[in-house]
This record gives sequence, structure tokens and C-alpha cells, in this order.
Amino acid sequence: MTSRRVVDSTGTLFAKGSRRMSGPLCLPLGNAAASKPEPAEAGEGFAGPALLSSKALILLAILASGGLGLAGGLAAGLAGAILGAAAAVLAFVGVARHVRRLHAAREAAEARALAAEAESQRAAAESLAKSCFLAEMSHELRTPLNTVMGFSEMMAEEVLGPHRVPAYAGYARDIHGAGRHLLALADDLLDLARIESGHRTLVETPVRLDALAEDCLAMMRPLAAERRLSLSLERLGIPRLWGDERAIRQIALNLLANAVKFTPFEGQVRLVAAVDAKGNAVLIVEDSGPGIADSELPLGGAHARESRLDLATGRGAGLGLAIARGLAALHGGELELARRAGGGTRARVTFPSARTLPGA
Repeated sequence: MTSRRVVDSTGTLFAKGSRRMSGPLCLPLGNAAASKPEPAEAGEGFAGPALLSSKALILLAILASGGLGLAGGLAAGLAGAILGAAAAVLAFVGVARHVRRLHAAREAAEARALAAEAESQRAAAESLAKSCFLAEMSHELRTPLNTVMGFSEMMAEEVLGPHRVPAYAGYARDIHGAGRHLLALADDLLDLARIESGHRTLVETPVRLDALAEDCLAMMRPLAAERRLSLSLERLGIPRLWGDERAIRQIALNLLANAVKFTPFEGQVRLVAAVDAKGNAVLIVEDSGPGIADSELPLGGAHARESRLDLATGRGAGLGLAIARGLAALHGGELELARRAGGGTRARVTFPSARTLPGA
């Protein structure tokens, strides 16, 4: 008959009614603090790993000392089963904790995504409100400006009779010129507002890009002559595309005006209309000016090269490139700005090959 074994407060196994055992069968099970069961974590539904480990060690100690009266092989098998069960439970606890952490991380990621979506919607609403304001303001500006321009033109031409002071005719011409500048700015604001709000629609027809480029150069020659600039056109193939002729003309004029504006006296401006190796219709404007600054590349926001005022002429409201880029985007195209290796700036508008017409 085997004696009963118990574990004292120190965690040492000994036979009841006899002195404490020593040697290999004396298995310390840890101090009292370590053997206390840990509280189960929220949502686990079972005891903590420390309590499971303590119970498994107690059973193993009893088996090892023969306390259950089992044969050696059976005791060893039971001990192995206990160890395997304890390891499985501990592994399950680890998996449960990992799943809980993943769930918390997913909830945090979803919260961040919802916050980002709300911020994006707020920014879109603000952008739409800004575009509507610009459109309304442009309409409101046009009416008084047309009145100012009309009367200043009459005064400059002395329709109602000569001025007593000859200088008044010059003042009237200055008023008329300033009014034209403000009216052009109002038109630019209106165009930009329509593009940003999605109200600018394309009226598409077949467009001969080289013929359009030649017309735009002819319109810019008087301004270029004032600065003694050389304007040239280069045709590479016969670029024909499906697009809005008025919008493409505005793109070309804005880029040419920008090049003329920033090119010093007796400089060169070159316009290229071509079809590239990928079948894309392209429009390129190159100038021999000081070149665009690194801080303004790549072309990102609405303000790029025209973000600064031209000190020589007082022109440049920062809208020309923004409008050109917006109109190119409506065609599925892209506007790129780069500094030329030999000096100056290169603006390239690339239209998608799907818009290129046969025979180009």
C-alpha cells in the first residue's frame, strides 16, 4: 500500500505522516505567488496559463512519485498526455490572444479609414464650394467690367467730343486696358471653376493639331514682336485627334503666352505639333527663358510657373497653367513641365493614343 503524498506551502512534495522527501522525487512546484491562479483575461473563458502549468506540474509530480499506484509505463504515458494537453491549452491561449490583438488592430484600421473618408468628403465639399464661389464671382465681375470698358473706350475715342485736357484720352485708354485685363482674369476664374466643379464639358470634333498650332502662333506674333522674340513652328507628321478644338486652342495659347511672358528680349519660342512613337498626339512649347525653378517641379498644384508675378509686365495670376492642365486632363491627357538642358522651359501636352485619328 502506497503512502499518500501531499505538497506543503513551499511547493515541495513529501509523504504524509513522514519526513519530507529529498532527492529526485522532491519536485519544487514554485513559490506560492507563482502557483496562484492568474485571473482569466476578458473573453478567454478559461484559466490563465500559470494556473494550467501549476496543475500540470502537480499531476506530473504525483505520477513520478507513484502516488497513484500506476505502473511505470502507464504513469509515463499519462504524464506525456498531461504534458501534451497542457501544451495544447497554452497554444490555444496564445492563439486566442493573437486573434484578439488582430481584431483590435482591424477595428483601429477601420476607424482610421472612416476618418480619412470623412476628411476626403469634407475636402471635396469645400473644393466644390470654392468652385461655385469663383463661378458666381466671375459672373458678378463681368457686368460692371463691361460697363467700365464700354465708357472708357468711348472716352478714349472722344465719341462725344474732344477733351479739354488731352491727357484724359490717355487715362481712358489705361482704364480700358486695365478693364480688359480684369475681364480676362474673370474669364480664367470662370473656366477654372467650371473645370474643377465638373461643369466644363467637351464639344468634340476632329482637330488638325498642326493647323491649330499655326493659328495660335499667328495670334501671338504681335505680343512676341513687342519683345522681339522669334516664334517658330515644327510639324512632325500630320497630327489629327478627336477633341474639343476650343479647349485645345486655349491650352496652346496659355502655354505660348506663358513662354512669351517669361522669355527675355530677343529670345526664342518654339511650338511643336507631332505624333510620338506611341501614337500619341503631342503639343510642345519650348522657350529660351531662365527656366523653371526646381521648387516648382513637378507640376502639382494649381500654381506652378505662373505662381509668381512677372515683374517686367506685371502679369501672371497663376491660372494659365492650371487651366491648361485641367483641360488636358478632361481629354485624358497630361501636361508636363521640365527644364531644358540648354536653358529655358519645356511644356509638353500628351493626348492619349485613343484620341489619335487615322492618317495622323
